[in-house]
Amino acid sequence: MRRVSLAFAFTVLVVASAQAASDAKPGEELSCSNIVKVGDTAKTIAARYKGETAIEEITGAEGATAKGLAIFPKDPSRKLLVSFFDEGMTKLSAIGPAAGASHWTIAGLKLGSSLADVAKANGGKFEISGFEWDYGGYVTDLKGGKLSSLDGGCVVTIRFNPPEGKEVPAALSGEKSVASSDAMLAKLNPHVSEIQLGWPDGEGGNGSGD
Repeated sequence: MRRVSLAFAFTVLVVASAQAASDAKPGEELSCSNIVKVGDTAKTIAARYKGETAIEEITGAEGATAKGLAIFPKDPSRKLLVSFFDEGMTKLSAIGPAAGASHWTIAGLKLGSSLADVAKANGGKFEISGFEWDYGGYVTDLKGGKLSSLDGGCVVTIRFNPPEGKEVPAALSGEKSVASSDAMLAKLNPHVSEIQLGWPDGEGGNGSGD
């Protein structure tokens, strides 16, 4: 009887685990209007996600930092960073997942996506800048692909990093453009290290401070 009971309990556990896995919430898609939208300020975002935001210093280009807003700051898998054009945080600039925030996708892409993943989402080839300088690894030309025109008017910014500890060939380094189809780049196998949605200067916020 005990063996039957144990077998039954194990079966229940397996079924429950499978059910939990099937009920797990998939990654959520960031879009031009999901989570933040045109006209949002730090105040409107904080009001919408009451108790789920915090002011943080966000690192930008060339190591510069500026005051920004973190959403879900206590959850590393969901943490988002929102930047603004102005110190008053009334002109929305960009939003993207913080390092390690695996919950989010943008156009089906996420942190850790590959060259092939981005090419598939774009519907074709693209170009990135050479590595090992301040703007290294950024996608510089989407060649008119699907990622160059998102519903809602915002734009996607994507940056690649080579695998940690892997030497980058000189041909892939410095201020130059590298095709996504480059065989040497494919061998290096970089991954998406940054991805965010942005709004052109002045179009993301209302400047009212509300």
